[in-house]
Amino acid sequence: MAESSTRKVSRIRNDRISVLPGNILEIILCFLPIRDAVRTSILSRNWRHCWTTVPNLVFNESIISPNLFDFSVFHRQALKALQFVSVINKVLHLHNGPILKFSLSFPEFHCNAQIIHDYIDMWIPLLSRKGIKHLTLVDSLPEVFREHNFSSLKLTHLRLANFQFPYTPAFGGLTYLRNLELIEVTTSEQSIFDCPVLEKLTLIACKELSHTNFRAPNLKCLHQHYREVILEYSLAGLENIAEYSLRLSEDPIPQPETPNVVNVLILTSYCFVLFVSKYLDGGGSPNRLSKLLPCLKTLSIFDIDLTSFSEISCLLCLIRSAPNLCKLRISADVVDEEITHKDNWEEDFEDCTVGHLQIVTFSHFQGLKAELELVKFLLAHSPLLKTMFIHLDSFVTKDIAFEIAEEMLEFSRVSSRAQIKYLKCPFDAVDYGPWVNRLNIYADE
Repeated sequence: MAESSTRKVSRIRNDRISVLPGNILEIILCFLPIRDAVRTSILSRNWRHCWTTVPNLVFNESIISPNLFDFSVFHRQALKALQFVSVINKVLHLHNGPILKFSLSFPEFHCNAQIIHDYIDMWIPLLSRKGIKHLTLVDSLPEVFREHNFSSLKLTHLRLANFQFPYTPAFGGLTYLRNLELIEVTTSEQSIFDCPVLEKLTLIACKELSHTNFRAPNLKCLHQHYREVILEYSLAGLENIAEYSLRLSEDPIPQPETPNVVNVLILTSYCFVLFVSKYLDGGGSPNRLSKLLPCLKTLSIFDIDLTSFSEISCLLCLIRSAPNLCKLRISADVVDEEITHKDNWEEDFEDCTVGHLQIVTFSHFQGLKAELELVKFLLAHSPLLKTMFIHLDSFVTKDIAFEIAEEMLEFSRVSSRAQIKYLKCPFDAVDYGPWVNRLNIYADE
């Protein structure tokens, strides 16, 4: 028994975690909330200053105490904001190394945002000296949009939600930016922002901003989500784009004498109908776009009605116009399951070969005739197809799922490697990331 106790004491004294290299400890601490990372300083002398070199700092409402109910609403808002910035000030004062990532999400309720904005202006010079590269600022309940001057920061990644775009051409400040994500961001004036190395741009609910406001010759990925957009929407300068999406929450606004509106890639069903309808009087939608999109590798289609011949035509037009398309993601919305265009698939689209298509993903698949015709068409016209992923809608029973699988097994496949696999969870055609989803954009719709 004595020996056993001795070995036990020896194991306790042998602290394997504390003797790990400093860079490994930093990685471990980066996975902890900042409040817990700071608390590790009480573990031992070796741990006292470990957290002070963590390069990623994330601050949110969890760092402050919720017990402020004994004060009036006005004082509670101010005290909550002051407590919030006080904790951040202490962490920044004691931090002893570079800060590569800094993320700040404002408390959601009963907080004076003006106070926090004032402190952000004071933190910017410090973050510049610390070598900040990734910056995230989220104002959950904006009352006054504030503009901050980030010209001293050599950022490569900037995320802003409910802010005023903090840049004017006179300041500079976007020279090193590679990834820019903006949600419900405003701008004081319509300017052209130079972003020479920008590769990914995400604009969500930014009424006064579009991709045309950014001069970005190296842009490879563009995601946009608006409440509404007028039909004279332009894709000028996006010939080299590799991934693109446009999603609308309301019907687009028709404009007289709309120019080449067919130059739209990823749309909801009602936008398909509107931009196609302009061409129907002239004999239908074009076979392909006037200018091909050779760099487009991923195409996502939202809520397309596969019983609508005009929308099917547009889908094939886009496929023909992207000769190097590798991934196709479709979320269909079949309006009338009794209507199919089997003859049209076989006759009008027989010449459409998707030469480089490798991955196809269907979300909320119901197994209706129109959907099965599209599956059959893609299997027969995609010589390099590797995998077709299908997520069945929640109301599809096991018996129906079995019938769907049996029918698809009979479809001919031009690719000998083509497989059909089933997904348990739906695949969102555009994943904006968890930080966007938490903001609950358009929750009232």
